[in-house]
Amino acid sequence: MATWNYTLDQLVRKRGSALVAYGYLLTGNSRDAEDLFHDAVVRTFSRGKGNVSLPEAESYVRRAMFTAHIDAGRKDSNWRRVLHLVKSDESQSSPAASVEFRTDLQEALRHLTPRERACTVLRFYDDLTAVAIGRELGISEGAVRRYLSDAAVKLRGQLGSFEDDPTQGVSLAEVYEPTLGKKATLS
Repeated sequence: MATWNYTLDQLVRKRGSALVAYGYLLTGNSRDAEDLFHDAVVRTFSRGKGNVSLPEAESYVRRAMFTAHIDAGRKDSNWRRVLHLVKSDESQSSPAASVEFRTDLQEALRHLTPRERACTVLRFYDDLTAVAIGRELGISEGAVRRYLSDAAVKLRGQLGSFEDDPTQGVSLAEVYEPTLGKKATLS
């Protein structure tokens, strides 16, 4: 096992950008995502989880980020502001259309409630089942399905139908990678 400072250094260097991207998907804001990541790192490594492997440390930090985000959502109910998005009816198959769709998706995720966003991120980014999401959030499977359904309705309302969209292969994992502009992966 590595020492905690080596593990921390490796975590920030190798997985930091992916964890910030995960935070962005949860919060919908770059600054909040970075704050969430930094707070989770401090919280994780100040609790004496010193001699852990890199994958274990990443798992602890990811869980701390998720828990902190849910707690913040419970505490701050005034953050919800609904803005109407303008979506072009033109369907393009160029790389620019893919970038535009990612930007629209980022914006649409910002307008979901904390529970809807958490369920959506856990389902489509972490690829968890409704049962697993329910366990993570401490809610029933039916509530998870309801949050996912409500989120899908809101996302369709803001983004339109995905059936004929040439960018439909874009996943949440490809939406945001801070600083480098690359896909965020969780490997």
